[in-house]
Amino acid sequence: MTKLSKILNIVLYLLLAVTLVFAGLFYFGGIVEGATYLTPNYTETFLNWGIALVIGTAAVTLLAEIANLVMHPKNAVRSVLSILFLAVVVFIAYSLADATPLVLAGYEGPDNVPSMLLMADTFLYSMYFLFGAAFLAILYTELSRIFR
Repeated sequence: MTKLSKILNIVLYLLLAVTLVFAGLFYFGGIVEGATYLTPNYTETFLNWGIALVIGTAAVTLLAEIANLVMHPKNAVRSVLSILFLAVVVFIAYSLADATPLVLAGYEGPDNVPSMLLMADTFLYSMYFLFGAAFLAILYTELSRIFR
């Protein structure tokens, strides 16, 4: 095991430990008194940790991709094609998104606005398309192994 691999394993276990602490706070940290619905005290903290993990993952992925392009410029076409594929998926998801405000009884928050609804729908449709593509790729891989 290389030194970098050991460091990455330590970072992985630290992130897992912090996530477990936040999950414990979320589930066992009590509830907000006087709230209309059952609301754990640490909901916002738990969500912010999830957002931090997603942003960190995106940053590390982009940095790794840039480093890969610099080290292996011949693979640039494949990388550009994958980025274009993702752009097309996001464009189609954005085209399908709906910005109609929702009728939510008892909700007075700031997030029921067209811009947030478009973003949420775009994320959901993108996730559906990418999960479907991943499923089809797995299915194709397994079926092609059977018929070889």
